[in-house]
Amino acid sequence: MDSPVINMPSTALSILILIPVILILFLLILRAHLVHKTKPFIIRQKNKSSYRTAIVFGAGINRMLLPTKVLIDRLDKTIQLAQQDHFDCILLSGGKTRVVSESSVMQSYLIQHAIPSDLLLIDEDGVSTLATLKRAISEFNIHQAVLITQKFHLPRTIALAQTLEMDIIGIAADTRKFKITSQVWWYIRELFAWVWSLIKVRIHSGT
Repeated sequence: MDSPVINMPSTALSILILIPVILILFLLILRAHLVHKTKPFIIRQKNKSSYRTAIVFGAGINRMLLPTKVLIDRLDKTIQLAQQDHFDCILLSGGKTRVVSESSVMQSYLIQHAIPSDLLLIDEDGVSTLATLKRAISEFNIHQAVLITQKFHLPRTIALAQTLEMDIIGIAADTRKFKITSQVWWYIRELFAWVWSLIKVRIHSGT
């Protein structure tokens, strides 16, 4: 005996289709506003006499306990600027694994590329973008800095720093080219990451 066919009312079906469309449009509008608001703070070249502290955000280490390609991009950009005498201090932020901390791997990479160790600070508890920025203020007394990360990540990073009343500029890590599929995924992820970041800021601020 055939099972009865349940016909969903056309109105209910339309609503089910409309909800994700509205959500996606909402996220895209939020992202566009974020990019527009933070664009003036993203620069290609900076004056050597200002913003002498850099914050470099972690992006993972691989099974060989080496920086991922995304992280190498950030570190190589840092090396470029450090070799041009742009920094007095570089904060390297990343979480811990069972074997080693991401920030210590970042430190080793920079030292291997002739960056003086006395320029480097490591934060082994910077497990997220927001945590890194909050700890830069509370643990390292950093209130003015250059933020170094990829272009897709900079708008959220800059906006979060501004909510913490930091004086910042951003420089994009651009030493490598990545697959289009990877870039698309990163930008999609950022749509949701910005909303989640706003929620976390609200929770931490108690509003």
